[in-house]
Amino acid sequence: MPAASTSLPTAPAVIGHRFLAVLDTLRVELHFEAADRLTFTVTDGGGIGETGRTETVDTHMVQIRPGLFLNSWRETSGAVINHVEDFTSGALHSNIALPDGTLIRLSGTLTSLGELPLPLPGTPEANKQTVLTAMHELFEQGDLTALDRYWAEPYVQHNPNLPNGLDALRTTVPTLKNFSWTPHRIVATDDLVIAHSRVLGWDSEPVIIADIFRLDGGRIVEHWDVIQPETPAGQSVNGNPMV
Repeated sequence: MPAASTSLPTAPAVIGHRFLAVLDTLRVELHFEAADRLTFTVTDGGGIGETGRTETVDTHMVQIRPGLFLNSWRETSGAVINHVEDFTSGALHSNIALPDGTLIRLSGTLTSLGELPLPLPGTPEANKQTVLTAMHELFEQGDLTALDRYWAEPYVQHNPNLPNGLDALRTTVPTLKNFSWTPHRIVATDDLVIAHSRVLGWDSEPVIIADIFRLDGGRIVEHWDVIQPETPAGQSVNGNPMV
């Protein structure tokens, strides 16, 4: 009798799926939206995290072998998370480095919750996903074909340094070097999506940008932004970070 075949999860098998992480008393849903983007929701803080908290983060995911990954990210609080995620055995090991230097080590389980439900086209959630994907593919990957997938003419631009129309983006994007767009907050309502982000590569120094996108028929058709040079919390009058 031939040996039974086993299907080990790889990165593409994980992307687009949800998992429940149970780490002692902490319970977190992990939504793997892209190879470098994760949304987590704390369903039970267990005295460690804030129940109900959700955040989308940029991740660095490295496959050690099929089904086994190293995954790391930084949260808006400044906490740095390092995971060893074994999707084959359903095991998870987590190191959480808090901003005050405290290190929390937890081990637990990963349980599949299935594929991420696709949001209904035209809904705020669908618009939010469109903006996240569009900005990543166009600005971070430098893929100009993203303009054909996620933007539409007539494109109304309110940044005073850029003209209307998509040709301005076609010209500007190739000039950006080492660009990164890290949204710390993203809110969608009706046909508007608002992103509060830290950006590298737009100027010579890091900047904080509040972008507002208007979508029509699932395409980005209008844009506003407010850009500020980043001031570190230690140099701020109020002592707070800008994001």
